[in-house]
Amino acid sequence: MSEEVREWLTDWFVSRAKTGKQVRESLLDVDYFEAGWLTSMEVVEFVTDIEHRFGMQFSDRDLQDPRFVTIAGLAELILQRSIETSESR
Repeated sequence: MSEEVREWLTDWFVSRAKTGKQVRESLLDVDYFEAGWLTSMEVVEFVTDIEHRFGMQFSDRDLQDPRFVTIAGLAELILQRSIETSESR
């Protein structure tokens, strides 16, 4: 599932022409905030899209997690939250 999550996140940025013509694998460790890929309004859209797609919800702590700023790190965080969500059901 981690590959599926990384792929979906990468597609989200690529579909919005945020990344240029880079090799998709090279995008995994780019800090998308530093790269300017997200405006403040797009952050809200991004988080909402992720929560709907993966059936989970971020906490304020998650949004401060250092992993939140890259596709690879965010994929780890999503998987962790998804597992916790499914275990609590």
